[in-house]
Amino acid sequence: MAWNNAKEKEAEVKRTAPSKIVEMRPLGEGSSTNKASDEKPKSKLARGGDADLNSGMELLELDFLLGIVENTKSDDENNVTMRKLNFNELLRRQKQDQIDSNALTVYAVDKGDLYGKDIQCEAMKELTKRTATR
Repeated sequence: MAWNNAKEKEAEVKRTAPSKIVEMRPLGEGSSTNKASDEKPKSKLARGGDADLNSGMELLELDFLLGIVENTKSDDENNVTMRKLNFNELLRRQKQDQIDSNALTVYAVDKGDLYGKDIQCEAMKELTKRTATR
């Protein structure tokens, strides 16, 4: 019977799946915690520069980050998360002075508590700098 055969295959899959072990991080000679924290990542050593351009948020250009951060129309959870990540990346790069004042006002007011106190504080700081220079 086809139905019984399908149940047998399902049971076989259930039996074999938990026995598989996947190693997430290979443990090698330099895997001690003291050595790992003192060494730079290989990509930085190979290039010799300050920024790791092979991975992460460093790949994103400033215009792209600003485009995401300044588009504050949607309250969708995914859009808000992307704006928070990109705003934090602009802070890390110390490029918050590039963000439009209207967008900074949205982050400073933070209706609906979407962005958190850290982003709200940084937006207020930047707006304060801009009004102090006028």
